[in-house]
Amino acid sequence: MENLFDSTLFALNTSAYLYLLACFLYIISISRADTLKIDKWAKRASWVVLVGFVLHSLGLLGRWWIGGISRPPWTNLYESLIAFAWGVVLIQIYVQRKWKLPLLGVFATPLVFILMGMSVMTPNKEIEPLIPALQSHWLKIHVLFGLVSYAGFTVAACLSFLYLMRRGVTLSRVGTGLALIMVLNLSMAGGYEVFQTGDFVMAKTTTKTLPSGKKVETKDTYREYEGGPVVTRMEKVPYAHIPFWWAFVSFLLSSVVFWRGRRKNGEESKESLSAEDATRLGHDLSPLMKGVFASGLVAFIALLGNVFWAKHLSPTLSLASNPYLVILLIMSFFLALVFYIIQARYGTFLKALPSASRIDEFSYKNILFAFPFQTLLLVTGAIWAYGAWGRSWGWDPKETWALITWFAYLIYLHGRLLMKWSGTLLSVVSIIGFVIMVFAFLGVNLVLSGLHSYGAA
Repeated sequence: MENLFDSTLFALNTSAYLYLLACFLYIISISRADTLKIDKWAKRASWVVLVGFVLHSLGLLGRWWIGGISRPPWTNLYESLIAFAWGVVLIQIYVQRKWKLPLLGVFATPLVFILMGMSVMTPNKEIEPLIPALQSHWLKIHVLFGLVSYAGFTVAACLSFLYLMRRGVTLSRVGTGLALIMVLNLSMAGGYEVFQTGDFVMAKTTTKTLPSGKKVETKDTYREYEGGPVVTRMEKVPYAHIPFWWAFVSFLLSSVVFWRGRRKNGEESKESLSAEDATRLGHDLSPLMKGVFASGLVAFIALLGNVFWAKHLSPTLSLASNPYLVILLIMSFFLALVFYIIQARYGTFLKALPSASRIDEFSYKNILFAFPFQTLLLVTGAIWAYGAWGRSWGWDPKETWALITWFAYLIYLHGRLLMKWSGTLLSVVSIIGFVIMVFAFLGVNLVLSGLHSYGAA
């Protein structure tokens, strides 16, 4: 069984690196000069994703075989991440092939790699016995409904973003939102410490022995008093504050420059942009806008390099004890890089997409597919909670945010079917729903506490 366990880890880790390779192939595809080359490289990336998906599936099935039929491979944070990523890839492959939309992977595959990257750096990957609260047949049903619905909502959000671009949203407007996202990500990466002291810090590392006897590196935590909050020991990363503040100021300034430079006639109302329209939108950015954003991207690369170099110099720093910080930085880097390349080929990129109405329809179909599963997630959760805790609903953080997610997509469906909202507004609601869903799935586990805390890292 130990050899099989190692094989499953190898398959899952390899799939993560294949998804990373696919990310770069998609980046190459959008850097091409014509739509034929875009399709050619995007199809190559799609094949790499397919190979990664096969290994991903084998890894999941292997863990299920080792754990037994009563222990599905989605019982802790590590397994939830890889199962969620598997669902996203499954729907991504289906949508790309059924609706001939290979460029969906430009946005979907980086999200998959982020999930898999978080799982790769999660310290505890052991297949441990289920705790009493999870020893129920509802575990297979309830969590499966959640994974299917969340995967559908994720792909819908990617399609919604493609819709906004295909509709003719100017790059200066897209850049404003992206620059603000970069500022937010940097703020989360630096934490309150960077604003208090000005220094960029990371969690110190300690060695922990798992029940199996295996030693892993994890963050160094302690309690100041019995029953008190868990405190993490932090360490300053030498010189990292320089590229951090350089990137922070650059992206903050970028958001202002992008916003002030947006064009009043930038929004197009056409379903299919002409070649002239697409080319004009592709030249929406001034040299000042490009330069300020490029400055932030260079600073971000320097920050990443500083973090990776620091772990070699310090015996108490490790990426394993800071997995979500590192993935947040890598995700932000991909966002900035993809945007910078798209802006150089924006007209060609837009022409390679289907019409805005078709993309809007694809997004709607994904949400229409996923919403019943989100409903079943709430219903089966209430039934399970009644059997396990003696009540159907207790406003636990996980329950509350799952309900908020349900309401977000109910608003989407209500707005589309009854209120006849525009595709642009619906796409914004879809993206907001996705952000809420991510917090419900991951943020609650890492930030809040409750009866679902067994899903934390």
